[in-house]
Formats: sequence, C-alpha cells, structure tokens
Amino acid sequence: MKYPLSTLFISAVMLGTVSFNAMATETQCMPLGGTGMANAIDATHLIASLTGSFQGGARAEILKELKTQNGLILDMEHYFFTHKGGLLRTRDKATLTNVAGRPNVYMLEISYEIQESSGAFDGYKGGFSSAGLIDLNIGEVVLRYNGEICK
Repeated sequence: MKYPLSTLFISAVMLGTVSFNAMATETQCMPLGGTGMANAIDATHLIASLTGSFQGGARAEILKELKTQNGLILDMEHYFFTHKGGLLRTRDKATLTNVAGRPNVYMLEISYEIQESSGAFDGYKGGFSSAGLIDLNIGEVVLRYNGEICK
C-alpha cells in the first residue's frame, strides 16, 4: 500500500460523483388538488377560476365532440395558469354522462395529459383528472381536480 491517502481521495471523489448523479436524476413529484368553476364563452370555449394547487385560471377548448348512448365524449385542450407564473398545456378526454331527469346536465370526468409546461411547472409531465357537473343549458361547470405530476 504505497499510496493509501490518494486511493482514499479518489474513492471519495468517485463515490461523491455517483451520489451526486443519483440525486440529479431523482424524480420530483407535485400533488395537485383543488376546485374549478367554469363558464362557457361560446360553443367551444370555456374559462375557469381555480382554487388549490393552481390558484389561478384555465382556458378550455372543445376540439371534437362525439355523441354516445349515455352522453358525450369530448377531445379537449386546456391551458392552466397560476398566480406564480406556472403554465400547463394539456390534451384531454372528457366523458359526459347524462344525469337522469335533467336534460343537458352531465356528470363530467376529464383525464388531462400534459403536453407542455413552463414557469413554476417547468419540466413536469404526466397527467391528472377531474370530476364534476356540467350544465349545458347555462354553460356552467363545477369540478374537483386531483392527481400528481412529476419531473
């Protein structure tokens, strides 16, 4: 053992490099949760105020509508933004199920898939979901969203 200190030093540097690389690739996740109230501004666009994780607003666009036996399936796009400058753009599938005895009122379930993120959400990917009610007679939505996104 001619160079014990240099061997220990090199080993410590290598161990530190491996530990640093492991920390650099560690996944960071953010839980999401809150409520939203939306209003239609025309036949295919809605705007919403949000509480909870987003604490801001959203803009939604209906891209495609398919009538089903029990309601509707919508392809949608959303822009979610926060008071802290975060932005998420999502592509979504909304399932609307008829509420018995209430014409044009539907149970609403949406699955959101992140397409783009920036600001406070920079690098986050994945998806989340919401559930609520939509009344097409007056163009109003109330919902609860939740999930977890990661980067």
